[in-house]
Amino acid sequence: MALSEDDERRVEGELLRMTTELRDRPSQEKEDRIGVEIGLLPEEERAFVPTALLRLLVRDREGRMDELEPQGEPLPRRRFRHFR
Repeated sequence: MALSEDDERRVEGELLRMTTELRDRPSQEKEDRIGVEIGLLPEEERAFVPTALLRLLVRDREGRMDELEPQGEPLPRRRFRHFR
């Protein structure tokens, strides 16, 4: 079963949120969390991820990123512990 246009836009929005947070302050931990989030998506949505990422690249290169709104919850913040 193929994803509807609304589902495709939602997945693109989720990926936009994830990649925007990664760009802000890149870290291996964020990359790992993105992989986990993608792994938890339903199979149909997971299969659409490469297409959605390519669409995001095209939008970014053409300066059309404002056409899409980030979707979903932000990645949880890591709490830093200071050693004394």
